[in-house]
Amino acid sequence: MTTKFPARVRAWLADAFYCETPGQAADAMADATRWGWLPALSGVAAGAEQARVLHAESASKPPELSA
Repeated sequence: MTTKFPARVRAWLADAFYCETPGQAADAMADATRWGWLPALSGVAAGAEQARVLHAESASKPPELSA
């Protein structure tokens, strides 16, 4: 059985925002916060690794003299 996209979105919103207890609301907020920051943190980690590699490459080259 296939469910149309708007119905799936509506069901997701209902599950995400209509909590029966404050504990469920806190758990939902923790999940949203955790998964919201994860892509940003992985981007920071990838950028740090790239900067480390570029720094190591540029530090091993002799300085260029300007004429």
